[in-house]
Amino acid sequence: MKSAHTTPLPVVVVDDDEEMLMVYTMLLKGHGIGPVVTFNDGAQLLPFIRRNEAAALVLDLSLPTVNGMELLQSVVEEFPQLPVLIISGTKEVKQAVSCMRVGACDYLIKPIDNLIFLAAIDRALGLARVPEHHWERETPFPDIITEDCQMLALLRRTRAVSRSGQPVLVTGETGVGKELFAAAVHRYSGSAGNFVTVNVAGLDDAVFSDTLFGHKKGAFTGAQQNRDGLIRKAAGGTLFLDEIGELREVSQIKLLRLIQEHEYLPLGSDTPAESDAGIVVATNRDLKRLLEQGVLREDLYYRLCCHQIHVPPLRERSADIPLLLDHFVAAAARHMGKQKPWYSAEMPRMLERYHFPGNVRELQAMVYDAVALHEKGPLPLSTFRRKIDAWPGESSHLTAEHEGVTVTFHGFPSMKEAQTLLISEALRMSNGNQGEAASLLGISRQALNNRLRRKVTVP
Repeated sequence: MKSAHTTPLPVVVVDDDEEMLMVYTMLLKGHGIGPVVTFNDGAQLLPFIRRNEAAALVLDLSLPTVNGMELLQSVVEEFPQLPVLIISGTKEVKQAVSCMRVGACDYLIKPIDNLIFLAAIDRALGLARVPEHHWERETPFPDIITEDCQMLALLRRTRAVSRSGQPVLVTGETGVGKELFAAAVHRYSGSAGNFVTVNVAGLDDAVFSDTLFGHKKGAFTGAQQNRDGLIRKAAGGTLFLDEIGELREVSQIKLLRLIQEHEYLPLGSDTPAESDAGIVVATNRDLKRLLEQGVLREDLYYRLCCHQIHVPPLRERSADIPLLLDHFVAAAARHMGKQKPWYSAEMPRMLERYHFPGNVRELQAMVYDAVALHEKGPLPLSTFRRKIDAWPGESSHLTAEHEGVTVTFHGFPSMKEAQTLLISEALRMSNGNQGEAASLLGISRQALNNRLRRKVTVP
């Protein structure tokens, strides 16, 4: 049977076994896939795909001259849209999970059945068929405001995995925008159905089952009529399960069946119902640690880690803060029926120094509060400073020290402000003696006099 995924780009295969390279080539060409480029040394791979585009990569982890896992990481970092199928002689679940978390689209264990190999290749090429976009020039997703290279690469990865049919795990701290990435998966999947969100934190098994799978009339006391669960509402679309790290073990078994068999049992029914909904889950917890603690089932962990999207905290992409600030100010003003207020250049500089434990959600809350309280003039820095200073160990103040002179600035100072305040503090400490003040500042008396003559005023 010929593949449905013909491509003018080569499929690249890396394996140190020459006989296996011949087998892979014959299988692929017999399946209607070509051209095929093979390497028996991993060191040749990166130079080749840097010069030439590829449709997919088949990579054996056991290579003589390079570390297969490190090579996989390099490929995913440089070419996040290139589907990578891993071949390994190791049956360790941890290694398979590690490969999936790094970004592999599939993991096959030797000896490999020919049909399984070709089916995996078709899935990989299916990922590569997603239409191209000019990511750097367009807004990748309307609600994800970013110019950060790491985030743009993450959005490309989100698009690439959205049509695989496998679960997608979105991780990250509270407030980073995990649900926005889940919605992006739904959008790029091409699904015509609904995007349905369920927060599973705190749900016992009965409530979880009834909420997701529904029930039949008479299934329990008070069940007066049939009820369709949310999985039915997500038919042909995407079911997003938030806070998946809080899911109880009995419910984990039911979720695993839904993922593996695409079927579920409504309460009170003996006949399984089928589901074609895509599954996206999210958590701010470390699932690997939950696995080690026995809180999370290993088989479910393995299935959830097929495609992982880790959203970085705001402090790791602080260059996005000016963009987000402007976006939220405009959105808040529009929502409240106000004119968009302006703010000083110091505002984004001050915010970039703050570590934002609540991430983008915290910045949004700050801005909406400031716009709600705003009456005229610029947005006051003090509104933001009060919130920043309220955090233990946080302050919007900057302390500078030079030659024994310590000065505290409120917010990040301009060069003129810094010069003025340093000279002021030096003159105060030297009781107005310009020679001593110049010595404290590490400049000559003449240089200090020149600055004073240029009307650097002393507050």
